[in-house]
Amino acid sequence: MEKISYGDHVFLTNGQYIYLLDKYGEYELNRKIDQLNRSKIKNPERKETIKSDYHAIISKGMQTVQPIRDRFLIHAMKEELRRHSYRNYFLFVMGINTGLRISDLLPLRVSDVSHKTHIVLKETKTRKSKRFLINVELRKTIAEYIEGKDEEEYLFPSYKTDLPLQRVQAYKILNKAANNVGITEFGTHSLRKTFGFWHYTINKNVALLQHIFNHTSPDITLRYIGINQDIVDQSLEHFSL
Repeated sequence: MEKISYGDHVFLTNGQYIYLLDKYGEYELNRKIDQLNRSKIKNPERKETIKSDYHAIISKGMQTVQPIRDRFLIHAMKEELRRHSYRNYFLFVMGINTGLRISDLLPLRVSDVSHKTHIVLKETKTRKSKRFLINVELRKTIAEYIEGKDEEEYLFPSYKTDLPLQRVQAYKILNKAANNVGITEFGTHSLRKTFGFWHYTINKNVALLQHIFNHTSPDITLRYIGINQDIVDQSLEHFSL
């Protein structure tokens, strides 16, 4: 399969990139790709020894982004974010209640959610149209958040400009709050994965969640939300010879 350049010296197939993107999140993956690219430039001989950039990235010990599996930590995260900024709190709440990618959340305007029962958009990553129900509690939070705001305002504006918050800024904000409350293996994808983990935990319907996430197989969905790893961990917890 043809490989695509993701840097001057880093090449991945489309399938490899999508898998890594789902597993680690865009911000962390791009950082690791850049790290590998710079390593090859600095050490030309290393470029010849690396047979697979995909496996080189995997073997770098890249942090796996996980869902938040503890409701107490979800509550703690909300309180930590709300203490500093209602915008940041609202971003977290939107993320874990809709399962939308951060790249689809940040460009939203007030008009996209004002007096609406569904969020309708074209996904940045897949370019597919998506229609997602806004649950009753989230509608109340939205109504409170957008009160007095203009319909054309961005939901998550930068405090320095009128433009939307950038993904890197969102990562720094959310990751700092996660660190403060003791959450590890966290990234912007954790919001989407948290939605998926709890949707599956409550409904036990992997086919439905697979449809929501537009995944190609149930196994990808279970692996994405960390259920496969949980099952493995449980099987080993009391395994002793």
